[in-house]
Amino acid sequence: MGKLKVKVYLDNGVWFAYPVSDAEKAREHASAIIATGYRHNDGEGEFEHYPPHRIFKVKIVGGVVPTDYPDTKGGT
Repeated sequence: MGKLKVKVYLDNGVWFAYPVSDAEKAREHASAIIATGYRHNDGEGEFEHYPPHRIFKVKIVGGVVPTDYPDTKGGT
């Protein structure tokens, strides 16, 4: 499995991504972001908080996240 990342898409087209250690952590982070919003810290002292209504999408990328409930996707 590759290195998992949580990728957060905002309503203005900007996205942020950061690595997590395993699939369970990725699920926990995604759930918390959806519930409480996203907190961005650039490491140079800038801190921003984006409330939940600004979150467009949260994805876990870079590897497989196992599930007992696989679904299908479709469109027209």
